[in-house]
Amino acid sequence: MTGIDRASPVPYYVQLYDLLLRMIQDGELEPGQRLPGESELHRDYALSRPTVRQALDMLEANGYAQKVARRGYFVAASEAPKGWLIEGLGGFLENGLGHGDPHVTTTVVHSGEQQLSDEITAALRIPRSSVGFVLERVRSVAGTPALFSTNWTPPAVAGVVAAATGVRDGTSSLTLALRAGGYAAAGARRVIHAVTPSPEIAEHLKVPQSTPLLRIRSTTWDKLHVPYDHYETWLRTDIVPIVVDATTRGAEST
Repeated sequence: MTGIDRASPVPYYVQLYDLLLRMIQDGELEPGQRLPGESELHRDYALSRPTVRQALDMLEANGYAQKVARRGYFVAASEAPKGWLIEGLGGFLENGLGHGDPHVTTTVVHSGEQQLSDEITAALRIPRSSVGFVLERVRSVAGTPALFSTNWTPPAVAGVVAAATGVRDGTSSLTLALRAGGYAAAGARRVIHAVTPSPEIAEHLKVPQSTPLLRIRSTTWDKLHVPYDHYETWLRTDIVPIVVDATTRGAEST
């Protein structure tokens, strides 16, 4: 297992996740075997405990590890279900299932600048009729479409996305491209509904239009509380579930 590249724009928790995932996929860590603990990873890679915990939680959310209370994280059996993590500040395509998994593919349906609707300009808090960048993608699992996502970015951010060729051809992360361009997430708000899709989205996901899908709408903002990305994701939970981690801080809740 190699080290953490401090000069890389890839967040440390993603680098650590990739390192541990590679060990699992290469068989260095076998199903049922305990993963290195938080203290060990904190010491060996000079990473903060929250960063280490985020990487381990992401392994669990994606079905590669199981957390056992007071014992740590263990490599999950290969048949363990994998899901998309609803928490975290990145989008589903960045945080989600199969980071580095060859069975998961991304197809870019559309990318380019266009005039944004009043609903989108309101969400991004920019003038009506503004021209932003629109990115539409389908993510498939083992060849079956599982997720359709549209990202809208405001004029100030459009150039960053336009220049990110890897994002536009479906081979790299939008979240990392935005971070490299100076747009780091400080917060996000997500609204979730189960609704039937439009004919276009039903076609992209290969389902009857009467099929209820999970629709997630999210706005992400920077440390100044300025929105820089809004997305809408349609998810087939018959292909992959979503994962919500609940924790308590301070007093116990009942």
